Amino acid sequence: MSRMQNQIRLKVGFTLIELLVVIAVLALLMGILLPVLHKVRFRANETSCLSNLRQINLALIMYANDDSKNFYPLEATEHNPHRGLLMKLNAYRDDGLIKAFYCPQAKFMEQFANDPNGGVPPGGIDSVIDTPHNRIIGNITYIYWSYRANKQELDGKTWRDPTYYLPRQLTLHGMKAHRDWLDTTSKSEIQDERYRQCISASPAEIWVVCDFFRKQGIFPHGRKPGQTEGGVNVNFLDGHVGRVYRKPRDSYR
Repeated sequence: MSRMQNQIRLKVGFTLIELLVVIAVLALLMGILLPVLHKVRFRANETSCLSNLRQINLALIMYANDDSKNFYPLEATEHNPHRGLLMKLNAYRDDGLIKAFYCPQAKFMEQFANDPNGGVPPGGIDSVIDTPHNRIIGNITYIYWSYRANKQELDGKTWRDPTYYLPRQLTLHGMKAHRDWLDTTSKSEIQDERYRQCISASPAEIWVVCDFFRKQGIFPHGRKPGQTEGGVNVNFLDGHVGRVYRKPRDSYR
């Protein structure tokens, strides 16, 4: 009887070689599936990010509709902090709206925002994740483009070149660009041409809010630079959201 039980155990058990083969197959499958699952997760988060941009845009439109001149909120600079923007849109009283100012993939971008070598501006650090502290001071994930002056470096020099990133006041139907808001030291033929491009741009071309991005070409959502993989999501003045694949400074209107 004991011999029969031993034979049954041998028949239903795995040999060491069979077990190693199973482990090898599982490892191979995991190696194939993990990058796919990682990409799917990033794409799902990006869909949520697009929804955030649309929600922010609706809040901005409501604000402009209530304004006597149909102006969008005007910020001191395009970059963090944006406490004034959050207050003007009553985001502190609307938990759903204030959450929309934080991309679900912000943790990925936080490592670049915190890098003083890359520069936000060079030598400084930034934070773009959803924390109680960031909410209070107005640090958000996105960049807002109705602003009076470009972000400056720690030594007072302009970080974002106004030759390419033109300060302006957005309205429901276009923009008001003021010459006296420009950095007089950087006026040039290039700046004059960009000025003409921006003030003549249609609502479908004018940037309102976009993904956080870095000067060195770091793209959000784990995308790599390139015509098919890179790009920055932008909410335009006409309400649509699209992805810009060229360098932001060349595409900005």
